[in-house]
Amino acid sequence: MEASTLRWILVIAGVIVIGIFWMLSTREKNTKPKATRRSKEKKRGGKAERREPTLDGSGASPDGEAMEGVEPGGQGELDIGEEPRIEPELKPKPKPRQAPLGPPPDRIVSLFLLARDNHVITGAELLQATVSTGMEFGDMNIFHRLPEGEEKPVFSLANAAKPGHFERDEWNTFETTGVVLFMTLPGPMHALDGWDSMLATARRVGEILQADLLDEQRSPFSRQREAQIREEMREYDRKKTPAT
Repeated sequence: MEASTLRWILVIAGVIVIGIFWMLSTREKNTKPKATRRSKEKKRGGKAERREPTLDGSGASPDGEAMEGVEPGGQGELDIGEEPRIEPELKPKPKPRQAPLGPPPDRIVSLFLLARDNHVITGAELLQATVSTGMEFGDMNIFHRLPEGEEKPVFSLANAAKPGHFERDEWNTFETTGVVLFMTLPGPMHALDGWDSMLATARRVGEILQADLLDEQRSPFSRQREAQIREEMREYDRKKTPAT
């Protein structure tokens, strides 16, 4: 083979090799994915702009590109429902505690004092009468005769008119037509002793208040009724006193 022929073969082969490399490089450029806008911004050292969903239902970002996961005309996966309303739990109100009721009394003995001649008993008069006879204002907003060292009263004094009690802060305006003294059995002392004490107090209070003494039926209190009650109290003590 001549030298000139060999030279041309080498030239043609070099051109073919160069053409092959050019074609391969062009194909790689065409098949390489384009850099996204975010990746371009990262290369430039800047932060990618955050894309927020729009509320007009377009589902497009500010630069006009469609957002992934957002369908046109709706909110897509960004629909946020209302938080469930939590109803407060209504607990029943506790009932007020009531003091335990003791056993019912065996008997209640009572005396009434009614004002004379349409006279009314004022708060000042009542306070004077009760204090001077050793009674104290206390439980149930009524007056009591309490023996020393005892919590249970020998007898008590209440309003004969409804509601039956007195208001501590209304003595200046208080008026009533009568009061009632009563003793419950058994009491802190013998029934006969308690009765004698209540009767003496009722007579003294009646003198101060200028009121008439009446029995439990609101009839005038007679000597016969007094003797009858004394006998009943004596019999009550006899039954309650253990035999020796």
